[in-house]
Amino acid sequence: MVIAGLERVCERSEDLYLSGSAPNWLAARGGLITLQPDVVVLDNASGYRHSAQFLAELAALAPRTASILWVNDLGETELIRALQAGARGVIRRIQPVELFCECVRAVSSSRIWIEPELSGVWEAHSRRGNPSLTPRERGIVELVAQGLKNREIAAALGITPGTVKVHLMHVFEKTAAKDRYELALQASRILGGRERGERNPSDQLRTA
Repeated sequence: MVIAGLERVCERSEDLYLSGSAPNWLAARGGLITLQPDVVVLDNASGYRHSAQFLAELAALAPRTASILWVNDLGETELIRALQAGARGVIRRIQPVELFCECVRAVSSSRIWIEPELSGVWEAHSRRGNPSLTPRERGIVELVAQGLKNREIAAALGITPGTVKVHLMHVFEKTAAKDRYELALQASRILGGRERGERNPSDQLRTA
């Protein structure tokens, strides 16, 4: 029903075209590689952790494709996590079709789109820039991204596992990462990397 609804919306639009759909990420991979769409809309029904994994793989398979996360509920923390993971638009299912189309058009034009009531949240976060991590915290993030566990990180840095745990608690607070898996997915962005040659997100922000 959702896909049929999107098809009707695109049929009535002069500038939107639904190039394909898939029930899950595995089914979508081939189509993304072949079609390289301007925008992909991701249903967040499976949760933010799965969405973050999808967004990370999307950047590798279709680097020019922007992404929109379609969600049931949206809070400040979830919004920041979604945008940090690579989403360029976040919109709730309850929003009207007109707002959904506006979101798609904005994202396809290389802009970030956020619902009006939460626009200030990302603006404030963006003004802070990359999280202010200490050199030790940055080193730990790098090792987490390599898949090392606390004891292995402790051995590599010459500190105790307990100290690693304390540092990680501070990193989670500063980055809004929910767990070490999400931290690993976001490591490049957190440490100052830029994907697809994009500008600072605060320079691209546009809201409804």
